[in-house]
Amino acid sequence: MQGTLVSDTESWVTSKWNNRMVQLSVYAGVLFYIVANPAVFKFMESLLPARVTHLNQLLIHAVLFAVLMYVGTSMVVDPLLKEAGLI
Repeated sequence: MQGTLVSDTESWVTSKWNNRMVQLSVYAGVLFYIVANPAVFKFMESLLPARVTHLNQLLIHAVLFAVLMYVGTSMVVDPLLKEAGLI
């Protein structure tokens, strides 16, 4: 019974992982966790001039997320998934 459950779960995850939207959603989730982390905000505050407000810092992080999403998808995620034969 337990072996069947593990096998069924593994095949379900594998079938979902082959979906492009799932692949990009997982990458976006990991990237968002990194970019939106309070420690990253605090680090960025130390680099930015004092006149940059929290709202402006949020805008900077949104732009950073978008750029990293594009660059990471085209230069890291896609080549890895192509090499693995998943896309």
